[in-house]
Amino acid sequence: MAERGALRAARAASGPMPLRRDPNRLDPLAAPWPRGRAGGRRASGFTLLELLVVLLIFGLLVGFAVLAVGGSASRQMEQEARRLVELAGLARDESLLTGQARALGFSRDGYAFLEQVFLDDQRVTWVPLERAPLTPRSLERLGLELRLRQEGRAVPLDDRADRAQVLFNGAGELTPFELDLRPDGPASKLLRITGTRDGRLVLETPP
Repeated sequence: MAERGALRAARAASGPMPLRRDPNRLDPLAAPWPRGRAGGRRASGFTLLELLVVLLIFGLLVGFAVLAVGGSASRQMEQEARRLVELAGLARDESLLTGQARALGFSRDGYAFLEQVFLDDQRVTWVPLERAPLTPRSLERLGLELRLRQEGRAVPLDDRADRAQVLFNGAGELTPFELDLRPDGPASKLLRITGTRDGRLVLETPP
């Protein structure tokens, strides 16, 4: 009995005994363990393929948004001008991301986006893109006429749109131009698209 009393007194003097922690048991109050590569989400940025997919989806949405043209002649002209601005911006961004040159050619009543094709080691030509939404576009059925100016001079247009008149390079730049859209014949209103060397595209109604 005396020994038991002495043992109790010693335990009381030394305080409560520390609990043993089971290394195989998780502490719910502890900080969460860092997630490894397999369990965590990668922190790297978008890949080039992912950006191209985003551009393709954006281009398709633009195409669907401006596909249906209706209303008055002035309304149709405005919709076509906005369509061209959006598609030209898409071609510029695509060239910037891929590093591949793109171009835009005009006819009297239409336009086409172009890509380079190597005929051999020394010869290169431009051919129209046949990939939506950058497929060739005719404005003849809408009665619209295009007039192009570059470096302050009028550029003669015929029925061919397969000549590279506006170039988009891999730095996001483009060949400066002014393009007027107007109804065929006398018109009270026209719209102008201006492209600047730094890649900006502006739609305006000239005075």
